[in-house]
Amino acid sequence: MTDAVLDLDGVLSRRDTFAALLVEAARRTPMRGLRSGRELVRWVRAGHDLPRHAAASREVAAAILRGMREDEYDALALRVGTRLGRTAARASMVAVAAGLRASGTHVVVATGSEERVAAAFLAAAGVEHDLLLASTLRWTPTGPVFDRHIRGPGKLATLRDAGIDVERRRFWTDSFDDASTAAAAASTVLVAPSRRSAAAFRASGIPVEPLPGARR
Repeated sequence: MTDAVLDLDGVLSRRDTFAALLVEAARRTPMRGLRSGRELVRWVRAGHDLPRHAAASREVAAAILRGMREDEYDALALRVGTRLGRTAARASMVAVAAGLRASGTHVVVATGSEERVAAAFLAAAGVEHDLLLASTLRWTPTGPVFDRHIRGPGKLATLRDAGIDVERRRFWTDSFDDASTAAAAASTVLVAPSRRSAAAFRASGIPVEPLPGARR
């Protein structure tokens, strides 16, 4: 039996859960969105450059969430995560996760999304798991900033720090951003990838399998 690591956004969820939270925060308080204009420009210009894109993502989040109290964030994360868990869960992968748990597989969910919104999504979608590894926030006098941001090679490092033997795990992902984890894993299943990610995996030589039953 091969234990499992599942990504969340793009795999268990058809939506980017933390981006949805930021959109909701900006929608409820339009000034939050307006004051993040410069950071959004840097985010767009970063393109597929992972380090620049990750840094710009942190800047956008800090700008939109500036001044938000922790209890306000908790309520927002619960509301958005619960809604997405009920409306945006990928049914085929929820079934995969249920089958893994039923067979006694140890399931880790490893995601760049923030921990509280990810936990709310998993609870609402009914995804049972043994461990959630997610990005975390800490509160400063001006609002929340990322304390841990799991992107790219950082995901593999976080798994190793948590004592997860990635080489003995089957990994489900949708993105070439996770190439380092995919390369280390015992096997990798590619779930609904973008054209860019699918092409990048083909070019990389990292062996991946399509999700059974998915269109090629």
